[in-house]
Parts: sequence; structure tokens; C-alpha cells
Amino acid sequence: MITRRSLAALAALAPMPSLAQTGAFPNRPVKLVVPYTPGGSVDLMARAFGTRWSPHLGQPVVTENRPGASTMLATQLVARSEPDGYTVLSGGTQMALMRHLGTPVAYDAERDLTAVAVLTLIPYLLVVNAALPVRTVPELIAYMRARPGAMSYASFGVGGAGHLAAEMFNMMAGTQSLHVPYNGTAPGLTDVIGGRVDMSFCTIPPAIPLIQAGRLRAIALTGLQHLRALPGIPSIAEAGLPGYECVSMNVLFVPSATPADRVARLNAAAVASLRDESLRELLEEQGFVPAEPMAPEQTKRAFDESVAKLVTIIQRAEIRA
Repeated sequence: MITRRSLAALAALAPMPSLAQTGAFPNRPVKLVVPYTPGGSVDLMARAFGTRWSPHLGQPVVTENRPGASTMLATQLVARSEPDGYTVLSGGTQMALMRHLGTPVAYDAERDLTAVAVLTLIPYLLVVNAALPVRTVPELIAYMRARPGAMSYASFGVGGAGHLAAEMFNMMAGTQSLHVPYNGTAPGLTDVIGGRVDMSFCTIPPAIPLIQAGRLRAIALTGLQHLRALPGIPSIAEAGLPGYECVSMNVLFVPSATPADRVARLNAAAVASLRDESLRELLEEQGFVPAEPMAPEQTKRAFDESVAKLVTIIQRAEIRA
């Protein structure tokens, strides 16, 4: 016969509940989805972050690359995943711009995703052909104004950050230039070096060795901060075009129905990870600007403001992908 006393004895012998049973989060690996191919600068940044994020989460972070369709494949995968905090997107402003560029998308970034934390700001670099007789922003503006519409610039794709940075420059400087889109940064820089295109607003890592070899000339940065990777290179704003700033953001996102306490847990671990000095140095050497700590609500505001600024450029320049 099972008595109350025997039930109590059995309960005392029962194992303690698992993390899953107590609701602790996370209690299994977290998947970090990267919308780019392995080996690129954003992929390397995400992997470096993941190795520091893991100890603060108490679980492994598994990086999964899902490149394609201008980041839309990865974004859609995360937006449609289980909203449990275990699938996280290493996303950026581009994913929120696609519909403004006229591209059909199967998600609404505002509705389907929740911002967790800002990892980095991503500035771009204005470079010119080394034979071009300009070394500063004012010299470039004067040179372009004297040749309206004759100058050309390479970008890594229609509606990409380099394209928007160049159009913002034209708007603020009162210049005109021809857009020549390429499938990536490297082929565009090859044509700048060869003189087939005059300049580019490019991602930073591929340009550094070319600048060091004297094959490209760096003029200025699209962000406001100076970079460890490019000592002595000013911002466009301080070099002659006050108020200019055009950067992307790299942000962690989860599906919008993810519980707030799990979003807060992911955020706290991310903020702690970004205090790692070795990570900050690594990011700066690659041309990234490590983000200052932000709560999820601040992250959302900052991201929305960044997107709104870029949407204005798209609309004024009438850009369509």
C-alpha cells in the first residue's frame, strides 16, 4: 500500500529537475545565423563575437551561414523560426531596406523580428584611383563640380550601403557622378585601380592592403569615428562635409514573439561580450566600430533611426533594385 509517508520518501529520492524543467534559458546551443558566405568580414566578426558570447550564455554558439538574395534567405529563416531565443540573426540595415528598393520580400522586418543588441557600426571608406589629382574631400568635391556627371563610382550592388553612401555624398556636396554597380567589393576596386572607374565607397577590409601597397588612395571615412585600421584617415564630416554620416549597423535579431525575458538574457550576454578588450581590438582592426551598450529598446530605436535615414536617401535618389 502506498502511503503519504512512502510518497514523501520517493520524492526525496527523485532526481533534481533539469534546466529544461525549471525553465532556465538557454539550456542548449544557440544558433547564430549569418546571411553571408564563410570567410567574409561580417562572417569573421560574427564568429569572433560568438566565441565570446558563448561563455556568458553558458552554452555553445553555433554559427550557420545562410547567404543569398541580399540577406533575405537568412532573414526569412529566422523570422519563421520558433520564437524561443535559440535562433538568432546577425543582421543589418540591408534586410530592412529591401522592400523600400522595390524588392518583394516574404517578411516584414518591423513586424516579424525583435532587435536584441547592436554589435557594431560598419563605416565605409571613400577611395579613389591613385592617379586622380585629389587627396582631400574639398579637393574631390571641387574636382567633381568641375566635371558634372563625368566622374564614376563603383559600389558592391544597387541599393547597397556603398551606393547609398555615394548618393548621400552627391546630395550634400552638390556633385553628380555615375553609379557602376558590381557583384561585390573586390571587382569594383579592381576597376578603380585600373582607372575604369574613378572612386568607390567600399567595405574596409579588402581596401586596406591595396591602400598600403599604394594602389588605392584613401580619402575619408563615412562614419564619425577614427579607425585603428586606418590611422590618419578623417571622417568625411570633419574633412569638409559637415553633417555627413552613412554607416550600417550589425544587430542581433530574434523572432518577434520571443519572450521578453529571453531577449533580455541574450542582450545582457551580448553586452558583456562586447566588453572583451580582445574582441574590441579585433573588430577595430577589421574596420568595425564596436557598439556601446544598449538595452533592447534602445537597440530598436537606434536601428529604426538608421533605417529611416537610409530610406530617405533611397527615396530622394529614386533608387530601385
